[in-house]
Amino acid sequence: MPTAAHDAGKALFLKRWLRRPLAMGAILPSGPFLGEAIARATLAAMNSHTGYVIELGAGTGEVTKALLAAGISAERLALVERDPELVAFLRRHFSGLRIIEGDAARLPHLLAANGIENVAAVVSGLPLLSLPAEVVNGIVRGTFEALPDGAAMVQFTYGPTPPIPRNLRQALNLVAVNSRRIWRNVPPAVVWTFTRASGA
Repeated sequence: MPTAAHDAGKALFLKRWLRRPLAMGAILPSGPFLGEAIARATLAAMNSHTGYVIELGAGTGEVTKALLAAGISAERLALVERDPELVAFLRRHFSGLRIIEGDAARLPHLLAANGIENVAAVVSGLPLLSLPAEVVNGIVRGTFEALPDGAAMVQFTYGPTPPIPRNLRQALNLVAVNSRRIWRNVPPAVVWTFTRASGA
């Protein structure tokens, strides 16, 4: 049964979508089936890496809840969100987590400013397909600057193509693996895992 916080999150997400649809990417937060798929991909991506799992574009925390439910401890989870209203919502409902207000395109700077040195994986709910190319470039390059060798970026998308453009994947020597489309999410989504090829 939906909770009051869940309903409030959906209402806030819709409000933010109406104001900035391209920045939000979808009219509704990620559903539970997508959240579970993201959490499974993140656990696999973490492998033996130590440090934080960084969630970019945490929104109203639907993916956050799935990551916590999958067993990722609150002490290892840090959320990055640039929208002040969403940040305030996250701080009300996830008081035990590190919540960083800032632009994911400046990820290495944000992590350094918050004393985060070790990163195990990055999870992104940012709508890369609808963002300007220079913003996507900053987000992806910054993510792989923050990640250690062999660590992964987990990114979901509603589009039919990989959310990181081919030229950027080639420039960073990224290997992409995708899940099956999750039809029970609204809208249907695909989870992608990006890692740097060995020796890159």
